[in-house]
Amino acid sequence: MVLSEAARSVWAKSPNDAGEWLPLWQHMDDSADIAGYLFDRWLVPSVVELLAEELGGDRGAARCAVRFLAGVHDLGKATPAFAIQHEGLAQRMRERGLYMPLVRREMVDRQLAHHTVAGHHLLIRWLVDQGWSRRWAVAWGVVLGGHHGAPPDEDDYLLPDSYPHLFGEGVWVQVQRELLCRMAERAGVLDYLDGWGQLRLSVRFQVLVTGIVIVSDWIASNEDLLGFLTGDLPEDVDDPQRSGRALAALALPMPWTPSVIPDEVSEFFATRFSLPPGAAVRPVQAEACDVARAMSEPGLLIIEAPMGEGKTEAALAAAEIMAQRWGAGGLMVALPTQATSDAMFDRVVGWLDRLGADDHQVGGSITLGHGKARLNRLFQGLVQAGKGGRAEIDCDHGLGSKTVARHAVTAHSWLSGRKKAQLANFSVGTIDQLLFAALKSRHLMLRHLGLAGKVVVLDEVHAYDAYMNSYLTKVLTWLGAYRVPVIALSATLPAERRQELMRAYQRGVDRNVVPSVSDVVGYPILSWTTRESVQHRRVEPSGRRNSVQVSSLGGRVDDDVDALVALLKEKLSGGGCVLVIRNTVRRVLATAAALEHHFPGEVTVVHARFIAADRMRKDAELLDRFGSPDRAQHRPDRHIVVASQVVEQSLDIDFDLLVTDLAPIDLILQRMGRLHRHQRGAHQAERPPRLRSAQAYIAGVDFTVSPPELEPSAARYVYGEYPLLRAAAVLLPHLGQTISLPDDIAPLVQHAYGTQPAGPESWQDAMSTARQRWRDRCATRAANAETFQLKDPARPGNSLVGWIAADIGETEDDAQGQGQVRDGAPNLEVVVIQQDADGDWFIPSWLSEDHSHVRVPQGLTPSDHLAQVIATCSLRLPLEFSTEQAERELWAATPEEWEFSPLIYRLPALVLDQDGFGEIADRTVRYARDSGLEFSDRL
Repeated sequence: MVLSEAARSVWAKSPNDAGEWLPLWQHMDDSADIAGYLFDRWLVPSVVELLAEELGGDRGAARCAVRFLAGVHDLGKATPAFAIQHEGLAQRMRERGLYMPLVRREMVDRQLAHHTVAGHHLLIRWLVDQGWSRRWAVAWGVVLGGHHGAPPDEDDYLLPDSYPHLFGEGVWVQVQRELLCRMAERAGVLDYLDGWGQLRLSVRFQVLVTGIVIVSDWIASNEDLLGFLTGDLPEDVDDPQRSGRALAALALPMPWTPSVIPDEVSEFFATRFSLPPGAAVRPVQAEACDVARAMSEPGLLIIEAPMGEGKTEAALAAAEIMAQRWGAGGLMVALPTQATSDAMFDRVVGWLDRLGADDHQVGGSITLGHGKARLNRLFQGLVQAGKGGRAEIDCDHGLGSKTVARHAVTAHSWLSGRKKAQLANFSVGTIDQLLFAALKSRHLMLRHLGLAGKVVVLDEVHAYDAYMNSYLTKVLTWLGAYRVPVIALSATLPAERRQELMRAYQRGVDRNVVPSVSDVVGYPILSWTTRESVQHRRVEPSGRRNSVQVSSLGGRVDDDVDALVALLKEKLSGGGCVLVIRNTVRRVLATAAALEHHFPGEVTVVHARFIAADRMRKDAELLDRFGSPDRAQHRPDRHIVVASQVVEQSLDIDFDLLVTDLAPIDLILQRMGRLHRHQRGAHQAERPPRLRSAQAYIAGVDFTVSPPELEPSAARYVYGEYPLLRAAAVLLPHLGQTISLPDDIAPLVQHAYGTQPAGPESWQDAMSTARQRWRDRCATRAANAETFQLKDPARPGNSLVGWIAADIGETEDDAQGQGQVRDGAPNLEVVVIQQDADGDWFIPSWLSEDHSHVRVPQGLTPSDHLAQVIATCSLRLPLEFSTEQAERELWAATPEEWEFSPLIYRLPALVLDQDGFGEIADRTVRYARDSGLEFSDRL
């Protein structure tokens, strides 16, 4: 079909410095061709199957639909409201009969018809002219309306016939129809239109196609890839090679394609994981693979097994089987913290390297999703490899030595940033990256498109509060709708929580089915969904056992240091390594200071209030001193680590004795998992005689009164009174006795989180009152979470209009972004800078290898290298400092020039003197390398 001069004069991109411009018809052709390529080469088979299913299972029809919608996505630019923005090009259009005012100010309401909204309505009008019902046409038009990241909030407030001065009339209508008919012919949809007019498209189809259209538009809009044209009125010549050259230059990674998987599970694991010599596949790992092979359809698989049983390897192996069976082309692993994400990132890259060595098509792109990803050395190496096209990285291993590592994946430079990063084949990050999929936010369809083609692994799924769980269950419903295989890992889950997760996933698969849920007893255990039911399989334990003697520390709940010192002097008289876990940083610091007086030079402090560089250093030191025997070659004879909850997860550390504040029972058991974790090897001496048996002492609770007195901060601010009372109740019978791991894990957790009474009769009144307060608090938090939360997928025939109405804008990876899916105000993040007597700024001296001062300019934008170093000094302040006064003071001290650094422009400076002292909002703060951030009461 040959376009008229009027149609050829419509512009999509205004002239560049060379006077070249982009006609709308050319941008339409580029977008359609790119969408076709993405459909053929980039989309994973499972997503293609979802799209085809909506169109009668016809993949060819699905491809035509995607090409057509991508091709017409900018149709709204063929309107006076858009065209008037460029005086020269607008005049050229007027000369060909496309009337519009001479100046923009004569079109005062032009903003009502943004080209996305205009395209939405113009496509609907055209489809209605083809004989469609307007109700069904809206589901197609909304793809155009949402291609800038937000579907229209309303559908009927701005109809073209009611606003002819914005949408155009006369020749304008003729041109709009020309462009639509030409693309319908070019995309091959003319033969399908009559049949499609009767379809009730699902919201799932609309979300995924909108995501594909956005990606196509962004590639087609890249002038470096697709140059503009010359001349006043270029001929509409079909050039299919044009987009091919652009896509070859972009070199998007292909989907992961698992190939042959060995039937023998021992062979499978030997080729995928770096197992110690003589290691055998554990029962839970073998059963997870068997279930993954036996499941009748994609579903949610929950693996509950003790700490140290190899759940991560079980999940990765099961994920590979699921990807092969159901056509997934990638993997997402979501974890509770940045530290756990960094540790998992290394493991996933190693797993992918072994897949690549086995001649699998791995794909090629990976991302690390959290606010400190820029500080992860492995990821930054992959980023640089992605820019250069080679996955060959210089990695530091110790002081002064380097080795070159070749990896199967890179961090593709185009698949980066908050909008596109989750489109990478593989994603490892904090749980926020997954929860964002349930948050009303711009460009949400890109996040859904990235998830729809992956297997999703949720680690430590028990670790989230009521607010985050509300988002998690919503995400699971959407993952069920996309038929995304999900694997959730936990030491153990309360039965009610397990059922809630299962129902959420099944609701997405089929909202009309009420699944049957059965009670289950047994541990370890695998549970998985079918469309209408939940299946379970008990697993034989691996034989690893740990019997932990449990006692009460005694002493006052708010001052138990004397009891602690007496205990440690007795237990450590023959040496040993002890872990003391406190529930608040204030208690960590107070305890460490008191113990340092009695055990000088033998106390290490670990908590969340260290700058990023010091946190990474401390994690490495913990592993080097208290890790597995093959790493911890020089375990100290006697040492005390006083830590907050940061040591509960991710770190493979092993202690001889545990003293822990009372916490919810699942966390107590998690902490006990740090006791006698490894058999002492040839490089390490046997455990001291007094610590040959595993011992745990419970602090932060006074069992001598009834009901027990709880440490106030933990009960009020950290965990809540009710979970602590229930934990105390189930621990009470074990005081002076032993807890057997893993045998007692499930019974203790189910009892603590169940509905049956727990504890002595004299506790029940307090327990009942606390329970009601807890339930009210959880209900309030869950209700608050729904404010900006997506609804469940609507029934087929409903459109995306209003899908993210009242959205929060764009999501972020930093502390502010995490605050959107976590309860409460986000913590303010700063960078710590030291100032000398002359007023000059430096990074903390201990961060440089020779301990020399590295100057930080105050009147210049730091270089990227220096900004990277400054970013390693980032620190999240306690919630007490998340105030307007604190933020105002910190930004007032921050150089304006930092605004131009992409690495630190969001981070105000916390300026400290040479002794580490500073002031925030009338409070004195102090930072030290070994103790982190401390602060005093108000001045």
